[in-house]
Amino acid sequence: MNSKILIADDDYDNRSILKAALEAAGFQVLEAADGQEAVDTAIQERPRLIFMDLSMPKISGWEATQRIRQIPEISRTFIFAFTAHALQGDEIKAKAAGCDDYISKPCVPREIVQKVLSIITMGKETEHYGQHPGH
Repeated sequence: MNSKILIADDDYDNRSILKAALEAAGFQVLEAADGQEAVDTAIQERPRLIFMDLSMPKISGWEATQRIRQIPEISRTFIFAFTAHALQGDEIKAKAAGCDDYISKPCVPREIVQKVLSIITMGKETEHYGQHPGH
């Protein structure tokens, strides 16, 4: 089973907290500090899930998600929009951009781990296949 999870966030502390919780649960955690690095890492490593901060340098999480959705080999990767900008309508925008779920910061790491485990054990990451524009 692929247990790689990519955390794409320009804030080191956010990545570190989530990384520690996910590694404690047995996941291999990859990190990206900007949107371009997130796309490059996703192409190279093919993680099972991605936590995508929507506000990052170089290219935004919105743009990075859209790019990932256009690459056939990784287009069906489960992507969580992960943001501190929890404005009304952002969840809808995130899903329209290709994100599968939305998590606002700050978050409780153990709740995130439970959500990830639930998605993986229920196979939900495959439920979203074909729901993104162009797929």
